[in-house]
Amino acid sequence: MQNPEYITRVDHAYDRTYYAGFEKMIASFIFVLKKQGWGIIDEIDPSVFERDERYENNGYQNVLIVTDTKNNFLHLTGMRLNIYIHSLGANSDVEIRSTLRNDKIVESILNGVDREINQ
Repeated sequence: MQNPEYITRVDHAYDRTYYAGFEKMIASFIFVLKKQGWGIIDEIDPSVFERDERYENNGYQNVLIVTDTKNNFLHLTGMRLNIYIHSLGANSDVEIRSTLRNDKIVESILNGVDREINQ
């Protein structure tokens, strides 16, 4: 299934592991994204777009958070994010894919989530 909100793995991917459970990760990402001005389009099962054998049928909880396009003054086109959260117990693997390479913006989100979960 192809969808304009879906960003493939090859498009500017960033990975991080957190020590927090599924619900805490979702709440933290949504809080940080909204605080930084991102709109959330959807929260869906990532398997709608792609299969990842590492996280299927083995107890992982999975979600894909899709953001709306956010414009900034440095680019004529906006930037969108796909945030994949895969949690097993108190461990979560997170991958952020973006339509534009912008390490500063993505690192700001990842670091904001890190601060949020460690409060």
